[in-house]
Amino acid sequence: MAAQVELKPDWARVTFPEAAAGTRHADFHYFWLRHNCLCLNGCCHATTHERIIDAAVIPLELRPLRAVDTTGEDGLPAVAFFWPPIATKDDTGALVLSGEKEHVSVFPVDWLRSNAYGADRTETHELPPHDASLVTIDYGQLAKQHSGSEDGPAAPSKLTPEGQAAYKVALHDRLSRYGVAIIRNRGGDTEDIIYDFIGPDADVISTHFGRIEHLRTGNTENANNDQLGYTNAAVRLHTDQCYAEHVPDFQFLHCIRPADVGGENYFVHAESAANYLKTEISRRAYDLLTTVPVRFHRKQSKFQATHTDPILRLDASRDPATNERRLAQVRYSYFTQAPQTSVPFAELREWYEAQQVWDKLLYRDDFQIKARLETGDVVIYDNLKVLHARNGFSGARHMAGVYLSSPDLWSHLGQVKRATLGPDA
Repeated sequence: MAAQVELKPDWARVTFPEAAAGTRHADFHYFWLRHNCLCLNGCCHATTHERIIDAAVIPLELRPLRAVDTTGEDGLPAVAFFWPPIATKDDTGALVLSGEKEHVSVFPVDWLRSNAYGADRTETHELPPHDASLVTIDYGQLAKQHSGSEDGPAAPSKLTPEGQAAYKVALHDRLSRYGVAIIRNRGGDTEDIIYDFIGPDADVISTHFGRIEHLRTGNTENANNDQLGYTNAAVRLHTDQCYAEHVPDFQFLHCIRPADVGGENYFVHAESAANYLKTEISRRAYDLLTTVPVRFHRKQSKFQATHTDPILRLDASRDPATNERRLAQVRYSYFTQAPQTSVPFAELREWYEAQQVWDKLLYRDDFQIKARLETGDVVIYDNLKVLHARNGFSGARHMAGVYLSSPDLWSHLGQVKRATLGPDA
């Protein structure tokens, strides 16, 4: 019987024939497979069969073009991987690109089973959500469905109680599952939008910037506006206010006016990314980022604050199923990260390497939810578990930013959901 091979983003799973005893399936990193190619065409010596390919030339991000189950030269089941060409070392140690269009590695199934270092692995994590349609709610469409309005975006008063309930149940579901929701065609009144997320007796979280931030160039509305958010520069992935002991739980951005060019937003569900880092990429990097303290500071002309915590802070309690401590909060902000002085000299490079592995992961296309907000659109996200960013832009882009507390948000949305779907919802 043939083996089955499934190509994952960073590794392959080989499921062995049912008739075979022992290991049922095994996971193999792509760079490991390429390094352990058994061919006599540049990977092993034609006479001695000793390895001649150097592990140092295998790109860690290498992916196969395809993989198939096949039969080896001995007639026994095998798996073939087809690779793009890679550079190899010549006699002087210089890297040279081979002339082959693709490289084929054929592994006997018995060989894979006997060398299965990821045998019957159960703790795996999928990629973070990266399809914007999963988190998008069209408020204008809801208005048409629940009020009969054909005029496009509606004010809250135009939504029937049934429509309001459907909207807030959708918000609860998106935020609880993905940590982010994009609301299209919501409207132009930021104050009204606040109470989409919290009850009438609650209020926003004011910060040293003020009650509502007006993120635009030439800002005159907010105090302490000498920071990147009030420029047209790109702002890379981060969480807000890492320098504060108590970080605002949620933020929403209301698009008053989009940029003429650029200014797109993107988001990464950092909790999923951290789990993926732990099980699929580098447990060592994960351990460093969850244990090594980092000092964050905000130094503005009229405001200063500092706080120290790991980039990935874990809960004190453990998950009963895995005995692992769950992720409680992500603090990640390159522009407020202070000089790292808490790591001994001989260990500092390793910590920087761990941070770079994490950062490279976050900027993969298959980790990011990308969206361009138009006038009247809103995005809301969990500032403890979701990283956000924007591209640089030109033109008079204007976003209104508002912080909300988690208890206020979940109390309000949860109450609506229970009233709509029942107490067990």
